[in-house]
Amino acid sequence: MDKKRSEKGIVISSIALLILSLLDGVLTLWGLRLGKIEEMNPGMLWLTEKSPFTFMAVKLLLPIILGLLFWRIRNRSRKLVRYGLGVVLIAYVVVIGMHVWWVVNFRSS
Repeated sequence: MDKKRSEKGIVISSIALLILSLLDGVLTLWGLRLGKIEEMNPGMLWLTEKSPFTFMAVKLLLPIILGLLFWRIRNRSRKLVRYGLGVVLIAYVVVIGMHVWWVVNFRSS
């Protein structure tokens, strides 16, 4: 039972990560287009300058790869998977929070 619950958690967390990454990408491109934000990650900045399509493809591919990696190692290190997904999800929630702050302040200015 614990194994099934753990596997379900990996799937749900990976889907949440994919949705947060998509939201982050869309909000980032929107903010960049309006000139209201700057991309802080040098690699992602390079991708946005190369092509918005390439940027979004990478933004969506990375959480898929990470989810598959965590799925692959799920039986070897459940703690690593649990904490790894937790840290990544918290980081994305913080980033989305920054985007929300930007949207709220942008609308009021």
